Amino acid sequence: MPKKVKNQYATKFCIFYKNKSGFGGIAVNKASGLSILVDEKHENFALDKDEVEVLYKIDRNGNCSGSIIRVLKHNTTNLIGVIIQFKDKNILKVSDLKFGSYLVLIDNMPGSFKPNELFYSTITSYPTPKNPFFTAQIINSIGLLGDYQAFITEIILESNLPTHFSAESLEQAKKYKDKLLAKDIKIRNDLRQLPFVTIDGEDAKDFDDAVFCEYSNDKFILYVAIADVAHYVTHASSLDFEAYRRGTSVYFPRQVIPMLPERLSNELCSLNPDQDKLVMCCKMYIDKEGLISNYEISNAIIRSSARLTYNQVQDWINDTNNVPYALFSNLSNLYLVYKALLNARDKRGAINFESEEAHFVFDERGEVSTIESCIRSESHKLVEECMLAANVCVANFMVKHDHSCLFRVHAKPSEDKFNNLKEYLNSLAIEFNVTYEKLTPIDYANLIESIKNHPQFNTIQQLILRSMQLAVYSPNNIGHFGLNYEKYLHFTSPIRRYADLITHRALKKILNQGSYEYSEPIEQIGEQVSFTERRAEELERKVDLFYKCKYAKSHIGSHFIGNITSVANFGLFIYIPELMVDGLLHIADLGDDYFIFDEKQQALLGKKSGTQFRGGQQLTVEIVGVDMGRLFIDLMLY
Repeated sequence: MPKKVKNQYATKFCIFYKNKSGFGGIAVNKASGLSILVDEKHENFALDKDEVEVLYKIDRNGNCSGSIIRVLKHNTTNLIGVIIQFKDKNILKVSDLKFGSYLVLIDNMPGSFKPNELFYSTITSYPTPKNPFFTAQIINSIGLLGDYQAFITEIILESNLPTHFSAESLEQAKKYKDKLLAKDIKIRNDLRQLPFVTIDGEDAKDFDDAVFCEYSNDKFILYVAIADVAHYVTHASSLDFEAYRRGTSVYFPRQVIPMLPERLSNELCSLNPDQDKLVMCCKMYIDKEGLISNYEISNAIIRSSARLTYNQVQDWINDTNNVPYALFSNLSNLYLVYKALLNARDKRGAINFESEEAHFVFDERGEVSTIESCIRSESHKLVEECMLAANVCVANFMVKHDHSCLFRVHAKPSEDKFNNLKEYLNSLAIEFNVTYEKLTPIDYANLIESIKNHPQFNTIQQLILRSMQLAVYSPNNIGHFGLNYEKYLHFTSPIRRYADLITHRALKKILNQGSYEYSEPIEQIGEQVSFTERRAEELERKVDLFYKCKYAKSHIGSHFIGNITSVANFGLFIYIPELMVDGLLHIADLGDDYFIFDEKQQALLGKKSGTQFRGGQQLTVEIVGVDMGRLFIDLMLY
């Protein structure tokens, strides 16, 4: 119970989450989940994710705000930035915007440095009432601002992402032989006679799933074989520790930071063609409506007959005359079962967002020469539907055997965000007569379908996305709102996801009439793998932004037609389709008028002229600058 102090409450054990701007934030009590708004004037030098003690009050409207009394535990120990000289002081200008504008004095100075040179440092002292500044000691230079390798080093250091495997884990990986042992094959379901295929991207090196489908007795029999990583990454081993720390592989356009050493991810576990491989297999019986009537899960061995790419399979879908004879039956059945599963998905009411990803094309110097649109093709969706079906079967299997596991859960949208979305839809005269209490995924699916031809489709879809909660891993099954599944988990990617790996371990124990004892409380494992997933997504997003900013730099001074995708009180976010980049048109550059932000309508309204800027509008803009430190593209009206 918080201690009351003069109509205020003091509470310890809060985690402070700073705003992206670096000014102010929210302190969240670890036990109760209470969120306390902290103004920038009351941060008391707390940094992002510091453990703090807070004095707070709740007003008559239920709003909770407070001040940080003291920092109980600092969770930031290292800083990255450039050195600037101010009068007789040497100061580190920290790159991370969340750090804010705190002063950092440098204890030691390198012999020489460049104005845009990034340095890695360790904090040697934190602010006190007598000395209201940080001090730091320079460790080493990591390169120049705007250089790719320096940028990668910076974001990896900031995120504490492990990049090197321990000697013990590498030694463990080396001990496994290429040739499978007879004792391991003997106890498995031998499926080597079935012509499984892998379907992955052009550059993929770790193939953790293979598929085969046949049709018999009015049912599709779909086999999804997944690399048996748990056979090699054993419980509480060095490899297990390394995989747990990473949680997931991280994928950049030209680089992968794997969850497992390449000896495993690209060799022993990868389902390479014409090699005997150990797998866990989910065999499913699916009718023409896409409903799964039965399934079987087993330890198995397969021999993939072909390594296919999404582009190859898509070409064959477009023209079946080109399909090699040896693959025709399997690919035809895979396509038909995909269509059946897709039909069941639509009837179920899963939410389908239209997404477009950027594919970077590099020249011989490693610079981005162009950015191409990459839209998910039917070949991608085919594999995805097969994996979803297997994940659902495994989730049902775990529940059937009353075994604890990490579900992939996705809560319904929060009521506040749902109401904000409804207000915006009302401002556009778009009907959405659904109450929060009765909201289902089908309502969102129908909404997206109904607005596909709306001029503000992209903006509306973004707001729908923002109204959704994050999917996480948890032993508490609340279902998956987006996919509209009652039970769902991850089973199909154990090479790159730790959550899938421990699912495999639990399955193996159940198949042997046992029970898997997790090395940590399962709630803690869920928090760790959810955190590492968010970390990976944030790093991947930053690298994409880096490349987009570098590409935009070569177009400074050029003008393009852009679409307003989002409106904020400080300006307009604009997407330039020709370049596939987003930039900011600041409110100060909208002309000689005073603009008011209407949150309900998501619009900027000119007080004098009546000019309106809304999502979906087209504007001609000029790229006037690129800030590689903030990863920001600045635009002006042309």
